[in-house]
Amino acid sequence: MPAAAQISGSIGIESDYRFRGYSLSRGDPAVTVDLGYDHASGVYVNGTATLGIDEAEPAAIGYQANVGYAAQVSPGVSIDAGVVRSWYTRHSSIGRDTHYTEAYIGVATRGLSSRVYFSPDYLRPKVRTVYAELEGAVDLAPKWRLAGHAGLLAHLGDRPRYTPREHYDWRLTLAREVGRLELSAGLSGGGPGRDYYSGRRHGSTALVFGASLPF
Repeated sequence: MPAAAQISGSIGIESDYRFRGYSLSRGDPAVTVDLGYDHASGVYVNGTATLGIDEAEPAAIGYQANVGYAAQVSPGVSIDAGVVRSWYTRHSSIGRDTHYTEAYIGVATRGLSSRVYFSPDYLRPKVRTVYAELEGAVDLAPKWRLAGHAGLLAHLGDRPRYTPREHYDWRLTLAREVGRLELSAGLSGGGPGRDYYSGRRHGSTALVFGASLPF
């Protein structure tokens, strides 16, 4: 059958919104809305908005916009490349308005994918970084899935003060489909060092529960 363009989206809630081993929601729950468009040519566009839910009032944590191109190079193997722009607000664990751009290239095969990202301005002007990640998923039983992630961030040249030259992160997630809803429980962490937000340090390992619904 010829490929067709399609629009997809989802809404999800997590007990803690974490990215690359760090909490971006100050350890509080967060709601994420994702909307994407895949063209038959291989071009795709995605947009994401995340809202933090704390004891005071909901507030926007961050936004992401992504454009890329994917192509199948052989049966079961595809490659993709693109650019992603991320914005974070003062309501995130970063504590200030900031943004950065990353260009990436990746390859995916059955149940396994990897990407390498390069940023010329990671959270601060002229801070250059490379981030490499490997992700995989396996079906344990009907409607049960186990997913894993491992990543490493390295600074190129000068780095911000008190920031390690390299930072690793990992995540294991068990998901269960319940009708159209997907429920998940994940354990994640990173290092070296501890996470820091709300004026104090926190353990880098966390158990996160979530639910997502496609639309």
